[in-house]
Amino acid sequence: MQGGRLRGGDGAVLDARLSGTTARFIAPLCVLGGSTVVLDGDVPLRERPMGDLWAALSELGAEVVPLGTDGHLPVELCAAPEGIRGGSVVVKGDVSSQFLSGLLLSAPAMPEGLSVTLDGPLVSKPYVDMTIGVMRSFGAEVERREVGGQILGFDVAPPTLRSARVRSGARRVERLVLLRPGGGDWRKGGVEGLGSGSLQGDLGFTAVLASMGAEVHSTEGHTEVRGTGRLTGVEVDMVDISDTAPTLGAVAPLATSPTTVTGIGFARGKETDRIAAVVAELNRLGIAASETSDGFVVPPGRVTPAVVRTYDDHRMAMSFAVLGLASGGVSIADPGCVSKTFPGFWRAVERLRSETP
Repeated sequence: MQGGRLRGGDGAVLDARLSGTTARFIAPLCVLGGSTVVLDGDVPLRERPMGDLWAALSELGAEVVPLGTDGHLPVELCAAPEGIRGGSVVVKGDVSSQFLSGLLLSAPAMPEGLSVTLDGPLVSKPYVDMTIGVMRSFGAEVERREVGGQILGFDVAPPTLRSARVRSGARRVERLVLLRPGGGDWRKGGVEGLGSGSLQGDLGFTAVLASMGAEVHSTEGHTEVRGTGRLTGVEVDMVDISDTAPTLGAVAPLATSPTTVTGIGFARGKETDRIAAVVAELNRLGIAASETSDGFVVPPGRVTPAVVRTYDDHRMAMSFAVLGLASGGVSIADPGCVSKTFPGFWRAVERLRSETP
């Protein structure tokens, strides 16, 4: 990529493997120049919905040729020699925020800029806020249109990008909740670099933990969770932090009352159906969890030893590892699926286990 155009990419085959984020972010880049590119992925990614993004790219003048099932990968992406110029487009907001983020990230390279209007409410809004924050750090001009607190769309000005110094440093996985094996009691756990000043939307999960009885302390660059020895169930709308819903599902059996999660109907289109999968694996472990139309209900319960399926979903593996640390009796099938985001996850779990008193 140079100057907003693919160089020497004509005829390339891009394999996103299992990463929906990669596929949805790179597709708009592929049509910025005059290249013809094939975009594909592994079988689970081919099953994930892409049709809304294909429709948006077509509306902007790109040619999207399905090479398999319509609305899915693989596809051939083409554009005129000068690439798509921008303009106006309508995108559904309630399927995946990644469709919107992918378009926004490419918009500053479009000669006419881009105006995106949302069709329906926006899910996972904090992730879009992160996208815009990164864009602005590189000089992009992004304006949000809203009325009465409802986001209507976004406008990105024609090319304004500049170089920016990006501070390097370690990034820590924030998903691992620390529990003491045997009794579900909390241990003290902290994450450096994730604090009140972070744009990471999943930081909102700490508020859920606090409502269950944990003590949460945050500074600008650090978050610490302390246990109180008792968890109570909660009723929570996780529309903005749906990626953490499997973790809450795995923690919920340790509470003293039921937990109800709502607002995540769109999570059925993630790496796996994260409503059905969470419920199925809790049931496999002897927990009488049940699905609702947009979430699940998890009662307290004692784990029956079993092997948890992960469905090629890294978050399923990580989340149920939490329950395994707390209760024992949990084995994880296909543990290697965590390599998508955290190849060292199981080493970290073993270190935690060895440090447990």
